[in-house]
Amino acid sequence: MGILLLLPFLVSGYWICLNHPRIALSFHKYEGQLLYLLVAREGIRCFLIAAAFSAVLGLLSYVSFTVPGCSGFYPITLDYLSLIERWLINHEMATVKNADIGAFLVQAAILCLIVPKLWTNYEVWRLKYAYNLKTRAELDTQLLSVFVAGNPCLDLLLTSMLHPKRKYLFTMEDRKVYVGSVIDIGKATEAQGVDQHFLLIPFLSGYRDKDTMQVEMTTDYANSGEGAIMLSQENIASAMLWKEEVWEAFKAVQEAKKPKSKLKDSLPERNR
Repeated sequence: MGILLLLPFLVSGYWICLNHPRIALSFHKYEGQLLYLLVAREGIRCFLIAAAFSAVLGLLSYVSFTVPGCSGFYPITLDYLSLIERWLINHEMATVKNADIGAFLVQAAILCLIVPKLWTNYEVWRLKYAYNLKTRAELDTQLLSVFVAGNPCLDLLLTSMLHPKRKYLFTMEDRKVYVGSVIDIGKATEAQGVDQHFLLIPFLSGYRDKDTMQVEMTTDYANSGEGAIMLSQENIASAMLWKEEVWEAFKAVQEAKKPKSKLKDSLPERNR
């Protein structure tokens, strides 16, 4: 009997942690005992809700009525719990005295596996209504914006996703430079969060000089038809909003500072 309660208890708690719109964003941060306690907490909540449903459904066992037939009236009862009680007694999982309690707990354990789906769907609906949103994708973006508020790097990446016309300059730890728009920062799982990698549609790329740290652009992706590239968030050294007009003005100043080619010492030959 204990295993019938323990497995739904843990499975339902784990389901909530993976699919709840808020808990799933930070689930990867829990390890060891904290992870067990989180799953147990959500499992207890699911079981308590399932027990309440089970108590309400248990009232059906007192409902009985008769229906007319060819040879008289036939009694009909909704007491399905008696079937569970007989099954538990026949398999020596309960005695006659506690079979009713066992049937109640079995029903609660089964409902405990259904509650997480209903609960997560309700939470999604409630949060979409609270934020006045229409789709789950919009809700995930809204919750992610709240989640990354304390992380400047993730906040900038999310801002780039929400404003695809803006371009950002990313300088990596190896001094490579990328200019483009972020299209995805991944999805949180039980093993990792959204702070792992990101997808970038490149516009320009180059490097920083090792001595002057001046940006040198070497590749223009405007007409290359290249797809997105995946970069590691932990390798970002710096990031900033890219303004093309500022870059063009900077290039003009740098070109003006370059020394002009010297005239040849000898004059060209005259035509005879």
